[in-house]
Amino acid sequence: MSSTSSNSIYGDAEVRRRRTLDAAISLLDEGGYSALTIRAVAKRAGTSTGLIYQYFVDKQDIFAALLSESQLEMADFVNSLPRDQGLTTLLASIIPEFARHWARVGRLTTTWRDIEGMAGSERESMLELHASVAVYNAALIRALIEAAAAEGSSLLDDPALIHVVLSGLKGLADTIVNNIAKELSPEHLMNVSARALARAITA
Repeated sequence: MSSTSSNSIYGDAEVRRRRTLDAAISLLDEGGYSALTIRAVAKRAGTSTGLIYQYFVDKQDIFAALLSESQLEMADFVNSLPRDQGLTTLLASIIPEFARHWARVGRLTTTWRDIEGMAGSERESMLELHASVAVYNAALIRALIEAAAAEGSSLLDDPALIHVVLSGLKGLADTIVNNIAKELSPEHLMNVSARALARAITA
């Protein structure tokens, strides 16, 4: 009895899932959330809709998986950054990577919620998404605290702080991705924003 190669999309579950997510990303890049249909994903991935449904309930599940993946990748990235150069340098390092993830899936979150609403909170993909958001937020707060300590300062002791940071990063990422500040280089915008955000969140 012959075994199927683990590199075959038909023989390896993780390969199939990865190819599905990559296909979904390319569709989002080309046409936004409305372009993300199970049929389109299957066609782009070179597989059948039946195989897609083995791993995802619907397109909301696919999008939630992409968001979860993005959050965990960002957490790993933040965890890898040095803290010894202070808060402004840390934030300046985070911004470009945050913008890259924002361009890929983050910017479509509002559209997804407006069109279809949040999927049921007890759905497995939503539980995984909430867990991944918590992992990223914890990594970000820890990095900010350690970077502030390295320069002899401390963060504001306020539960709103994480939301202020995330809102600032999202707004800046959207400005970069959509080239709203055409008169400024992205580097200049990021450096000024990192300094301003660092001042805003320190005691």
